[in-house]
Amino acid sequence: MLPPGMYTACVQALQRLSKTIGRHDGTPNVLEIHFADEEGDPYAVELAARLGGYVVGKDSDFVVLNSDGYLGYVPLDEMVWTGLQLEVDVVAEEDDGFQTVVNSKAKKKAALLQRAGVGHGIIPPEDSRELQLTVATYSPSTLASHLQIPLSLLPLLGALVGNDFTGSRDSSSATTAQETNLQWLFFERQLTLSQRITRVASAIKNLLAAALSPSPKNKQKQVHSVMELIERSVAALIVRPLDTISSGERAKVVERIVEATLQYAIPKYESDVPGPDSLWSSGICALHEVDACPLVQYISHSDTAAVLELASPAHDARTLYIQAYRAGRLDPHTLDIMHSGTFWYRQFLENPDLETVSRSIGRPIQIWSYALLDDALGLPENLDDDDLSVGEETVVSREEAEEAEDEDDDEDELIDVVEESDEEDPLAPLRGVLEKLNGPADGITTEPTASISSQSRDSRLSKSKSIVEYIRRGTRLAPEEVIVPSLAQLLPNTVDLEDSDIPVQLRSPDERFTFLLRILDSDHVLIRTLPAEQRIVVLTVRWVVLRMHLRAQESNSNKDRAKERWTKEEVQAFLASFSWAAPLDLEAAEEPVPITDRNVQLVSQISVALDAIERLSQVLLLCEQLPSPVLRFSGRLFHSYLTGFKKLVPEAIPDRLWHASIEQLNYALGESTAKNRKREKRKENVNGSTNVPERSTKSKGMVVLGGKFGLLASLDS
Repeated sequence: MLPPGMYTACVQALQRLSKTIGRHDGTPNVLEIHFADEEGDPYAVELAARLGGYVVGKDSDFVVLNSDGYLGYVPLDEMVWTGLQLEVDVVAEEDDGFQTVVNSKAKKKAALLQRAGVGHGIIPPEDSRELQLTVATYSPSTLASHLQIPLSLLPLLGALVGNDFTGSRDSSSATTAQETNLQWLFFERQLTLSQRITRVASAIKNLLAAALSPSPKNKQKQVHSVMELIERSVAALIVRPLDTISSGERAKVVERIVEATLQYAIPKYESDVPGPDSLWSSGICALHEVDACPLVQYISHSDTAAVLELASPAHDARTLYIQAYRAGRLDPHTLDIMHSGTFWYRQFLENPDLETVSRSIGRPIQIWSYALLDDALGLPENLDDDDLSVGEETVVSREEAEEAEDEDDDEDELIDVVEESDEEDPLAPLRGVLEKLNGPADGITTEPTASISSQSRDSRLSKSKSIVEYIRRGTRLAPEEVIVPSLAQLLPNTVDLEDSDIPVQLRSPDERFTFLLRILDSDHVLIRTLPAEQRIVVLTVRWVVLRMHLRAQESNSNKDRAKERWTKEEVQAFLASFSWAAPLDLEAAEEPVPITDRNVQLVSQISVALDAIERLSQVLLLCEQLPSPVLRFSGRLFHSYLTGFKKLVPEAIPDRLWHASIEQLNYALGESTAKNRKREKRKENVNGSTNVPERSTKSKGMVVLGGKFGLLASLDS
């Protein structure tokens, strides 16, 4: 489980690094960032082949993937930084004539290197004086030669030994109800990985030897195609008696092996242009022409005529999205929406006894993103959705979700209780918030035309679409089908976008920004005039405060729902958790911060809202107007303020930021809890000191407060 904002933080850190690092001769672009078309491994190998370089990583697939010019794979774990002076000391100590029985020379050298603080991995040690980097390299040609099989059959070897596509638990392609992992069919459990590789290589080698033998006895063993080789390899490797496996089951195994083998396929580079000059010839893909780019095909599923019409709005929007993705300004999860009609929320800690915040906080924003994407590009078509109404959710039952799971089910599994509002339209409170939105700007044509693009767009708008969201239910992820209304259905009747050929994404930045603000019910002058990096922070906290207030209103005075509302102090704690003067510096770990269930839930709500609003801004191509603030946020600081572990000073929150956050929203804030009121009284003591919550003295640095998450923190300590 990765911390919230991890992906965005990594992208931003790399982008900043690429701007600050320069070569010794002053030339720029030492670090170039590439975002792969689909699967990252083949893209990395193809890029390395173009540049005549290596791939550094932690995936053995890099020694199976191959392309002309690819030099090989360098494992991160086998990269060692050593000092030149240290090497001399090691040699001197090894040759001192002293030998021990317990430790070998290798262990002795490793211990010496560890004492000297030698670094491993791609990042050099802090003391970078006179360092040298030692790496181990593995090339596909060397591996094929060692295993005595053709280089071109390494992908088949990788698929048979096992990769991400043959070891997954997929009931739809399982050979039997008990065995869904193909490695269980091919190998005895006690075999090591090296023994499995040797077994597969021997099977392939023997099949090829028999097929190429001139003996008349081997005529029936000849292999006439790769498909036939795969079928015979599967038959040779299955450890169960073949008569216990039906022909249909064996065909499914072969199909999965074929699919897993194709994942290693890399198209041959036909041009004679070598090196960096061969990149970005199409302008939207570093490695491929437009018609061969997997990313273009990945998000192009509309009518063929409309796709090929270069002057269509759909083509323009698709080009902008591809450019945004290549620049790190489009979440890869958004590509999944456009390609497969699925969306996976990023998971983090939240209270399993409550409705998941992905549904209550994130889904209303996500539906707007779905509708915008459908309006501009079109979402994947549904097979049969005539009987589903707009806004309806088709929730997969618990029994259906468990069909593909183990026979060992946990009877004590936590299952979400369906709350009263679960079946209500999550967009109901948002309808009408765009009443003030004007029509298209002057000069933008809204009269419908008879072009292919307009006909295709009208056809898309007339059909209901759905997205399958994967959200937490109890202790596992489960699919929920969410019907996506058209953009025209979400907008007020006074705004006619259905007959316009201009998608929202192609309108002016000011129109798009206004559109987003009104979706989030936050179109206020103060927010517009904030520094760009503060806007998403304000929009996030306002959205969460508003949603929690609306949930309390919809619950008919339910006390538990009323307690979910945010307080003024909690809003202040969130706003103060950002370093607005400069990005937060990494400091030495302080004392552990007390953990409470409510505070964990607040962080979960904020994380989901921030993630959803960032994606919405990316869908509207507003990254410059709404840059992500994740590098300035400290979750530890947020928890410290919430628990009173750290005193909040007024200077930590800029005045304009605070007023923009609560403008016309005071009614939605809840009352301070008793603990908050007591803390306020403690702050008013004569010497101005603040007492912090009591901490357990069971062990040094251990923090235990009430609730399940406090218990988890204590166990971790």
